[in-house]
Amino acid sequence: MRSCACHRTHFQLAFLCAGLTILSWLFVIEPAEAQGAAAFPQAPSVTTDEANPRLMQGLTRRTLRVGDVERIYYIHKPPDMTTAAPVVFPLHGGEGTAPRRAVQTGFNDLADREGFIAVYPQGMNGGWNDGRNTEFLQARQNEADDVAFFNAMFDDLIARGEADPRRLYLSGGSNGGMMSFRLMCESGDRIAAATVMVASLPEPMAASCKPSGAVPLLMMNGTADPLMPFEGGPVALSRDRGEVIPVMETVEFWQKANGCDDSVDQSEAPDLDPADGIRTDIFAWRSCQEGAELVFFRMNGAGHGLPGRSRNKTAESQRLGGKSSNDFDSTEESWRFMKRFIR
Repeated sequence: MRSCACHRTHFQLAFLCAGLTILSWLFVIEPAEAQGAAAFPQAPSVTTDEANPRLMQGLTRRTLRVGDVERIYYIHKPPDMTTAAPVVFPLHGGEGTAPRRAVQTGFNDLADREGFIAVYPQGMNGGWNDGRNTEFLQARQNEADDVAFFNAMFDDLIARGEADPRRLYLSGGSNGGMMSFRLMCESGDRIAAATVMVASLPEPMAASCKPSGAVPLLMMNGTADPLMPFEGGPVALSRDRGEVIPVMETVEFWQKANGCDDSVDQSEAPDLDPADGIRTDIFAWRSCQEGAELVFFRMNGAGHGLPGRSRNKTAESQRLGGKSSNDFDSTEESWRFMKRFIR
């Protein structure tokens, strides 16, 4: 096959909602540049971001009709690319925008260097219908059919002669990571490999997910993540935002789904930044069905942020979301893992 929380006092609720609002956009807008959050407005919106030349640098906006809804994605193609190429889809987190994801992850520069296309999909109202299925989230997403949206993007890029249909890759974090899990469950036969960061499998998906085949997967999770609890439970401390199963159960789920045996290689990532106070254990299952693999980065003491891409985190952001590892770059690791697999 391959080469705000319920059941709290008004004061607690107001404090938590304010914190989550701040945190939701702080994690989305952390750029890879030293300008930091002050360069962006406090309420991320696609319209505002499209007027920002720095955010839109290298991106072309496209639209698709999915049912009766117009959906948006942004594409970055390396200069002079004329043949079908691998495509990476970096998925933004909740309350996020695609242009900000491009800046934060730096996938455009990596695409130019490595010869692939980066496509940044935009979620409805800043989020993804990732299978948590709460009334709050369904209302926020207008019950969007995001699985249909991704399949429409795949078809559009292939029809244009831009995408190699055997090399479609997902790289999602948080809400975008849970959406990546849903796509692996429901459209896994089209995905060559995936990277999921700071996300766990939503409880409803754990019960209903029946992948059609093995999908190579790289996971990265922090053991001290207050928004995506390592031991499972409500997302962002709010049952309105659904619940996830524990991270280790998520790992076990995909070990079984990918048909991996119990042999696992264990190692430790080099401690390139001792000041971050985080060490990362790496677990790799290499003997899986259909040539797949499962690799898990357990970031001990890390919170909710993209490794190596959260250096400009404000003090308030770190207080609410925890520390981030600077020992490796999540964008580089994502591509290093995924590019080895062809469907």
